[in-house]
Amino acid sequence: MVQRWLLPGFFTLLVCSCDSGGETSGSGGLSTTSSSSGGGGVGGTSTGTAGSTQTGTGTGGGTGGVTSSGTGADTGTGGVQSNGFSLRFFGNGVQDIDRVKIQVDKLPPDNTPGPPVDVGATDFTIEFWMRAAAGDNTAAPVDCGANVAWINGNIVVDRDRYNQDRKWGLSIAGGKFVFGVSGNGTGDRTICGGTPVLDNTWHHVAIERRLSDGRLWIFVDGQLDATNIGPEGDVSYPDNGVPGDYCGGPCNSSDPFLVLAAEKHDAGPAYPSYSGYLDEMRVSKVLRYMTSFDLPNSPYVTDADTVALYHFDEGAGVVAADSSGAPGGPSDGVLSVGGTPQGPIWTGETPF
Repeated sequence: MVQRWLLPGFFTLLVCSCDSGGETSGSGGLSTTSSSSGGGGVGGTSTGTAGSTQTGTGTGGGTGGVTSSGTGADTGTGGVQSNGFSLRFFGNGVQDIDRVKIQVDKLPPDNTPGPPVDVGATDFTIEFWMRAAAGDNTAAPVDCGANVAWINGNIVVDRDRYNQDRKWGLSIAGGKFVFGVSGNGTGDRTICGGTPVLDNTWHHVAIERRLSDGRLWIFVDGQLDATNIGPEGDVSYPDNGVPGDYCGGPCNSSDPFLVLAAEKHDAGPAYPSYSGYLDEMRVSKVLRYMTSFDLPNSPYVTDADTVALYHFDEGAGVVAADSSGAPGGPSDGVLSVGGTPQGPIWTGETPF
């Protein structure tokens, strides 16, 4: 059975049942500086080239019933029951399922700008709450440095472009957050945090990038976790971008999207998906944090610098609504539901 949803103005969704520069890292607000590492050894030299490639097939081999909504109750521990909702993903990284897809660009020949959530042409901050367990996210540690190693963690946020520049993403590797960016011919950089987050409790996470010099930041629970200079320049999805022909044909249904909790191209087991909860995701066109900060204790309220805001409080259906009110929006997301266990599902587990 094939179920189809049309998101007006964007796309039809089909769901089928079938080395230089020291890196700063720290935990609990204590930052330490170490030499960059590459090739698996401290003091090693990291090398990388812009446009580093991925390999894999365009389709996955998973199975599982797929439905149009996920309202099942979740009984995990460690959360706080509230009147709101969150999304629970199960790491089914195959067949375009168990994820949220947010379109950031239209396909050629439409070269008009994408929605506001397509950040990267200015400074940006992306922040959210997450809760996950180590047994569900087993990606090994990766080497930090001039590379695209972030793609090998359990992927939480994926704004990749298959075998092309101007991309970025966030994953969890070795139980800690990893943030990577590839510039427009200006190289690659992956930074690795130092705070363990796979303890099945809620954590606030913020990643930031500064346009002028490419500096990257990871904050966990209000404390600086990692920072380093990265590739500078615009890393938004190009308005005239053409998806590569790597997905059994052009990657039209995966490339021009911001994807939550999955590797967007289903390129294979080397690029695993995230299993856990996500809640309260805010995307901003400015740097929100430069030092440690107090954690929010309630849902975000939009402001002039918010370009997308997902409360994940719908509780049913397949739309994750953007409530930011940003000009040019909304940048709504669509749940692609399926797998075993079936995900994502709406849950009453929240961080507040």
